[in-house]
Amino acid sequence: MKLTKTETDFVEPARVARLATADSEGILHNVPICPVFANGRFYVGTESSAKKVRNIRANANVALVFDDYTEAWSMLRGVLIQGQARIVSKKEFRVLRKKFYEKFLQYKNAAPLDEADSAIIEIVPKKKFSWGL
Repeated sequence: MKLTKTETDFVEPARVARLATADSEGILHNVPICPVFANGRFYVGTESSAKKVRNIRANANVALVFDDYTEAWSMLRGVLIQGQARIVSKKEFRVLRKKFYEKFLQYKNAAPLDEADSAIIEIVPKKKFSWGL
């Protein structure tokens, strides 16, 4: 599944999105994340002990939402991605960490991604739905 140019132009610069995961019992967890989009996939940096990481290890199905809200509802726009997630390898981690540090300058000092206690989640889109674009 591939995003259109318009969808890519909307999600790529996004500073925040919402990631929904579910544990092995189907209990949902939904949190804001700072995404990186590269090579048609989405990436999320987090603590390796985070609930979203534990959920993905138990259930790889995720949903990711990017949206802009306005009181003028005719101007609402967004993209919903449904996909499969995994925790990247240490080798991939080192390459992807650079992308987070480039996009989010705060990461390096405020929330460094260290291999010892951090994880990077990869989301491969399988389905999408967009509106207002």
